[in-house]
Amino acid sequence: VNNAKVIFKDVDASNGVIHVIDHVLMPPTQNLVQLAQSNPDLSTLVAAVVQAGAVGLLESDGPFTVFAPTNMAFQNALAALGYSALVDVPNDALLNILAYHLIGARVFSYNLSDGLMPQTVQGGTVTISLNGGAKVKGNGNSTASNIVAVDILATNGVVHVIDQVLLP
Repeated sequence: VNNAKVIFKDVDASNGVIHVIDHVLMPPTQNLVQLAQSNPDLSTLVAAVVQAGAVGLLESDGPFTVFAPTNMAFQNALAALGYSALVDVPNDALLNILAYHLIGARVFSYNLSDGLMPQTVQGGTVTISLNGGAKVKGNGNSTASNIVAVDILATNGVVHVIDQVLLP
């Protein structure tokens, strides 16, 4: 649970069940933008959000779920799409792709199920697969992206880090 290890589980109490963990859980203190800015492997995502003018949306109340591509995922996508740099991507296309990584609700890893197709803020859907590990696939992708880190909490949502940019 949020990097805390469960030491004892399923301890019955008169009004519920207790799971003992090895450290205190702290509530999130950063919004989605601040959280991404604090992770060096998401710097290209932050640059894309700034370039597309989407900072205000990701700082709003939400709640949101962000499938956050790593820097390497962006580098691979740019090359595959024929762009030499992020600044070469037209802002409307970039905003469309970014909105495709955003769900207008908190979706934690335990909410993911095989075949789930949540609707994105962009209007399309992505497809969740749990066979061989958690994956998410965009309609424009030939293969699914691995979800490499889950349930990173922000004050206005949750982040799942992925290794491929999702294409609508």
